[in-house]
Amino acid sequence: MGKEIPGKFRLDAPTILMPYGREIDAEVYVHLKGYARARVSHIDIEKIGLGKVIRRGRGNFLEVRGVGNGLEVVLRENRQITLDGDEFTVSSILVVNPLLNSVIKRGDSTRAWVGRKYDGLYIGFRKAELDRLEKLASEKFGMKPLKKLEPQPQT
Repeated sequence: MGKEIPGKFRLDAPTILMPYGREIDAEVYVHLKGYARARVSHIDIEKIGLGKVIRRGRGNFLEVRGVGNGLEVVLRENRQITLDGDEFTVSSILVVNPLLNSVIKRGDSTRAWVGRKYDGLYIGFRKAELDRLEKLASEKFGMKPLKKLEPQPQT
């Protein structure tokens, strides 16, 4: 993503495909409700082709675990995908940034909606994790989600 978008904050978060521990050059964002067409606050993991880890449709409820410096999205079954011309078998995706442990503590887990999009995935959390994600955005980036979705100015 080239230009900065209000309400969408990039995290320095290495993204690792498991079980092989292969790091990919994905971009990770906290995206707040009401900005850039977001209907709910969520986490974006952007890498063209990564969305193919979701088999059918637009998404699935998957287990998301708090791990030692971040989150792990556990797939229902191993998936073969191709990224940048390389083929991978993926069982889970690690997103490494200690700030994410304020959303899901290490050792805890939840089920979250993991949606597929053209340029990657998004993680839509349940109420408890959503509140913690929005608190993180407020404390770290000084911005809160919009209460009511409003049209954003075009730049």
